[in-house]
Amino acid sequence: MTASFLARLWSTGAPIRLTTRDAVIESIEPAEVRGSIDDLEYVAPAFWDLQTNGREGISFADPAIDSEQVAWIVREHVKLGEARICPTLISATESATIAGLGAIALACRRHADVAAAVLGIHLEGPYLSTLDGYRGAHQAEAMRDPTWDEFERFQAAAEGAIAIVTLAPEREGSIEFIQRLSNAGVVVALGHTAADDETIDRAVRAGAKLSTHLGNGIASTLPRHPNPIWIQAGDDRLSASFIADGDHLDASTLRVLMRAKGDDRSITISDMSPLAGSPPGRYGSWEVTRSGKVIVAGTPYLAGSCRDQFDALAFMTEIVGVSLENAIRSMTVNPARLLGRPEPKLEPGEPANLVRFRAIVDSANRRTRVVRSRLTEDQEY
Repeated sequence: MTASFLARLWSTGAPIRLTTRDAVIESIEPAEVRGSIDDLEYVAPAFWDLQTNGREGISFADPAIDSEQVAWIVREHVKLGEARICPTLISATESATIAGLGAIALACRRHADVAAAVLGIHLEGPYLSTLDGYRGAHQAEAMRDPTWDEFERFQAAAEGAIAIVTLAPEREGSIEFIQRLSNAGVVVALGHTAADDETIDRAVRAGAKLSTHLGNGIASTLPRHPNPIWIQAGDDRLSASFIADGDHLDASTLRVLMRAKGDDRSITISDMSPLAGSPPGRYGSWEVTRSGKVIVAGTPYLAGSCRDQFDALAFMTEIVGVSLENAIRSMTVNPARLLGRPEPKLEPGEPANLVRFRAIVDSANRRTRVVRSRLTEDQEY
């Protein structure tokens, strides 16, 4: 199947003609446009998402999840314009975690499209802080100190697919654990942590590379400075992921933190909740509010997001003031670099994993209004 269309290139805004054949980019050529260039859609690589927990009541951490449910969630993300994702399991018992990991591994074995979309698995816990505020929506009773034997059981169940582990480095044995994970090629992220500057420094020197959803998973009342947010924000050895849904971080805070991390070390994640796509109401210990927030029922604590990467792109470019190019880099190029994977590119011979959208640029105010459009007709992951 062949398709050809005019569009504006995401990185430069230049008009191009892009042609695909059998879900592969065949050519990209400069194009002349009759009429206004502003009428053209933009085209960019489809998004990556390093942290997503499930959808419509199904959690990757649910011990009852099966491989077909995993495949359905992954395909729903593809429909949202996300080419590559890291299914994320939050803190749970060892048996529940192994069940979830096994279901993901089986889905990847059974379905080539699922295997192509799954970058790897993200374990967010169970090696996190048990302190209120810092643990967020994670259950305190599920937390524990890391052991290499348990991780090896996890990795065996995942068939080697665990790519990221988020932990609190103040837990006993964490520094040695970080070293072993790093030596094994697993990206170590710091999150849900009350660690001091010395402990964070030791963790980074041991191999930690990322701060998970920096600014969240932390107590609401902190010392003015220093505190774990500023310590990690100021450490140029760490990249940081951000939940850019407008709920987890206000625009000013996100603007400051992304400036601290810079254009190459800022990564946008959805942290999509297992309740994403669910109507308002209470679901066990969690609740979806009328405004679309997911919270631990009866508390102000957020429990993931209901918004996707397109929503994040719109929030960053229109409200936060991030350039369109850097916003897209934060959910394509930067996560690829963190994981040591080839960067998604719009070049002949590359997979036609594309998103198209309209964007109205307000140069005077350095803002861009992004309007969700559609996937390309021959989209295939």
